Amino acid sequence: MSKSKKYKIKQKDFREFEKLAERIYNTVVVIDYFCQKQQEYEELRNITPIIENLRRDSDKLNVYFINYPESF
Repeated sequence: MSKSKKYKIKQKDFREFEKLAERIYNTVVVIDYFCQKQQEYEELRNITPIIENLRRDSDKLNVYFINYPESF
């Protein structure tokens, strides 16, 4: 097995990832809300659990960036 590589992310790139994570989170929140409110459509009922999992994962990612030390 090879050793895992450690990647160094530049501060500029980190800020871009932070903005991207926030945009993804905000988009998923809107989609989740829409799916929850439109349960009369079977297709939306079918994808709602997937959207809920996506929202949970994007929430964790967004929290990671929010709680990351400012000194980065």
